[in-house]
Amino acid sequence: MKKNDLIRALRAASPAPDPARKRAFLRSLPVPPVSHTAFILGQAGYVRRSVWAVSLGVFALALAVGRTMPADGLWIGAALTPFAAMAAVTELGRPALYGMEELELASRFGLRSVTLARMGFIGLAHLVLLVLLAALGGGDVLRRGTYLLVPYLLTDLLCLELSRRVRGKEALYACAGAAVLVAGLAAALHARWGAYAPRNFRWWLLALGGTAALTGREYSKTIRKTEELSWN
Repeated sequence: MKKNDLIRALRAASPAPDPARKRAFLRSLPVPPVSHTAFILGQAGYVRRSVWAVSLGVFALALAVGRTMPADGLWIGAALTPFAAMAAVTELGRPALYGMEELELASRFGLRSVTLARMGFIGLAHLVLLVLLAALGGGDVLRRGTYLLVPYLLTDLLCLELSRRVRGKEALYACAGAAVLVAGLAAALHARWGAYAPRNFRWWLLALGGTAALTGREYSKTIRKTEELSWN
């Protein structure tokens, strides 16, 4: 007897009964509650070590350059922060990169909750590092912080837009290209136009407001894209 015929014969001889009270049984299973704090800290443990290594390496290098070369530390730090932003966005896009979106959408904690938790944790960590870098670099903290935030947010904006349009590993390469482009732009602004002079600070404030608003909109689009599915 062929294998398929044997399977059909077994099914006909012994049909599987319909599950009785399946939903009631699933509801009776103990599901330990998880607080918001425990959930966020738990998600922080899933962030790849390479993301933290890149982030800490970027900020440590920017701080070292600022201490050893005060005249060039400002624009070099601004040229380095895009790579920290690239690491953050590629971490948020990891489910799509490895084709795990469907699985995470159907998990107990949906992709939207996971994305928000990781986004908040990485964003807060980077904000603390940026503030420390601006404070330890000397000079006007507000001005230095603005110069560092604008290229960071611009890279965030470009990488989020690219990650919604490009799929798979190509999105990673596109985001890396965006970070290099913004870093080159930060260097060109200093070398060619002297844009980091105090007289241009008002334009940087306008750029900060614009990039912050556009980046917030892109994050909102990213969150809306992650539809919640029932946990099975």
